[in-house]
Amino acid sequence: MRKIQWKRIGLTVLILALLTMLIVGTSVVSAIAKNTTDRSGASDAVSSREKENTILLNSYLSGAVNNRSKWLYDLMTAAGLMQPGNSSNGAAIFQKAYEAGLIGAYTEDDIYLPLNRLFVAQTTVKALHYPERTVGELSDVSADQKSVMGTMAYYGYFVPDDKDMVYPEATVSAKEYEMLRTELNRYKTLKGKRILAFGDSIMHGSGNNDEGIAEMIAAKYAMTALDYSVPGASFADRSERSRISNQIRVAYNDQAQADIILLNGGTNDMGHMPFGETAAGFDMSEVEENSFSGGMQKALWMLKACWKDTPIIYTRVHNMDLLEDRIERQYGDRALDIMEKWGIPSVDLYNGTTMNTENKAICDRYTFVDERYGNEHDSIHPNALGYAKFYLPPISKAVADQFSEVSK
Repeated sequence: MRKIQWKRIGLTVLILALLTMLIVGTSVVSAIAKNTTDRSGASDAVSSREKENTILLNSYLSGAVNNRSKWLYDLMTAAGLMQPGNSSNGAAIFQKAYEAGLIGAYTEDDIYLPLNRLFVAQTTVKALHYPERTVGELSDVSADQKSVMGTMAYYGYFVPDDKDMVYPEATVSAKEYEMLRTELNRYKTLKGKRILAFGDSIMHGSGNNDEGIAEMIAAKYAMTALDYSVPGASFADRSERSRISNQIRVAYNDQAQADIILLNGGTNDMGHMPFGETAAGFDMSEVEENSFSGGMQKALWMLKACWKDTPIIYTRVHNMDLLEDRIERQYGDRALDIMEKWGIPSVDLYNGTTMNTENKAICDRYTFVDERYGNEHDSIHPNALGYAKFYLPPISKAVADQFSEVSK
């Protein structure tokens, strides 16, 4: 009996031992398998990261090529230096730019350099034949960069910040690139068109060496400009001063041709001539020019009669340290109301910009120094920087919008 029991016990122990070995063996195999899987997964992860990095690198290089060569392609097609075609062949585009004199000798590596502001400025000034200009001192440019960066700033590109910095080496952002493309579209839209300008000293450019709004826009977009504006001009008849309606008469007698008309005025009426009433209707033949409102409507009636169907854009000037705000608002708001009546679009710089020259810092930075008044900034006449920052962008847009939806 005891032998049988011991045999049973021995058999049980043996079975338990075999089960233990089986369990342990399975665990070991699982651990080995798991370890192998983990190593394989880690290897795959490393391989995946390497692939991602390679893709990102290739994407960066491809983007850089397309950025710089695409800019040259967009610029040269806008300027008429090459016909639209293959925009992805960077080497061919660079070669064309070299032949056109936009760039000097180059290597294949140059095509891969990121597009920066300096490259845009150097090529744009040459391609669009911008005359050399400046907006004042630029604090972060070298001597060989000053001409192109100053010229670009003058025409409203890369306008200097409050520290006079234009960041020539900065990579062109996506937002800036869209701005540049918009400007090229406007160039193609406006090239060859004719501007007629009427108004006072702000239209005339008295604070910018007599280069005013019309001349700056014409130079920027390869247009022509005839500027009949006169410093001191008013809408109402002030006898001793130029009258805007007389400017219109002279231009009509000159048989001046226009695709678009730029108009400003009202500053020299404020505080000097009666405000007047807005006459009903659109026949102003009997309206006297003895008030601001009457003189403005008479001028619009003449423009519509002399240059039928030619778009007109009126500019309401910035907020000045000139008269009481109440008077500036009264005259400016009346001008906008009259323009709305006549279906004429307005660029409202009084409300639409931060150029408020009651602020001395803004006055000293963006208006010119009048030697007649103790070399003080006069708060009225924009200097080159004032035009570039506040006047050119919205007026250029308004002009281009008259001709093409693409320009918006």
